[in-house]
Amino acid sequence: MQVPKQYTALKTMQPMTIDGDDNEAAWNKAPWSDNFVDIEGDPSKRSSQSTRFKLLWDNDYLYVFARFEEEHIWANLKDHDLPIFQDNAFEIFIDPEGDTQNYVEFQINAFSTVWDLLLTKAPRSGGASITDWDIKGLKKAVSINGTLNNPNDIDKFWNIELAIPHKTFRFGGANSMPKAGNIWKMNLTRVQRTVEIKDGKYIKKINANGRPLNPEYTCWSPQGILNFHYPERWGYVRFADEIPDNLNFLNPELEELKLKIWKYFYLQQDFKTRNGKYALNIEQLKKQYPDISFENAEGIKISATNSQFNLELESSLPDFLISLDHDGKFLVKRN
Repeated sequence: MQVPKQYTALKTMQPMTIDGDDNEAAWNKAPWSDNFVDIEGDPSKRSSQSTRFKLLWDNDYLYVFARFEEEHIWANLKDHDLPIFQDNAFEIFIDPEGDTQNYVEFQINAFSTVWDLLLTKAPRSGGASITDWDIKGLKKAVSINGTLNNPNDIDKFWNIELAIPHKTFRFGGANSMPKAGNIWKMNLTRVQRTVEIKDGKYIKKINANGRPLNPEYTCWSPQGILNFHYPERWGYVRFADEIPDNLNFLNPELEELKLKIWKYFYLQQDFKTRNGKYALNIEQLKKQYPDISFENAEGIKISATNSQFNLELESSLPDFLISLDHDGKFLVKRN
């Protein structure tokens, strides 16, 4: 797993106009994120087109501003809740509780067409994708420095500006209103497809089998895997009233412990794929994976049946107990 990125979102009391531009003084105070990188973290796959974002929040909304450099801006899909990633698209994944359950996926293209859905848990654990769920009260705008769907010129960039109501995240018993100091799991991503110009139109390039080429996937916090539906690998967003002295707010020791327990989750998933059931203890895992080091198994406790399991890690940090079950439900409990 990659080391997750971290970003501090500042609170604004200024009214925000959602018009696709970042002209408000509040946006000038919001820091830009790092440029997006390859989803798997491969440094050799450097995109020639920059992608960055800013975040703000107030008592009602989470505000998102993103800029995509792009020489040829195009889009096809205009109907709500179509698979927008078939175009060039901006995607946001948000898990306010940070437990990998009940998280939001949001996609938007240059037409400002949206696909928004709620996932009860990750697809790897059989989670349902509820497309009929919508972000009520969403404000959105796209502005383009160039011309949409015109191959006869060179464009510069397109902006996406969003106001996502906090009430969007009022599900599963969660308190949807963030407070200063709260930390959410998030990732912001870009899907970029390769096109060519034919008969004055943008056409997706195809492979030898006649299918569109795989897109380029970049994101803010690299996943280390070609799959965005691993919420534990997303970055962290902290809500703050003002610019804090310390922008590195994560506890490195706690993050190491999280990596440790997730290792055993992945081993259990693979063990079941191979054997049709979960390992009942560490010894079964050691026997199955003789080439894997288990030097860090200290503190890991497995409670399991053939069809489910729970992992607990009593950490060296005295205040924390970490647990993780077969559905990927992740909790950090304070003792």
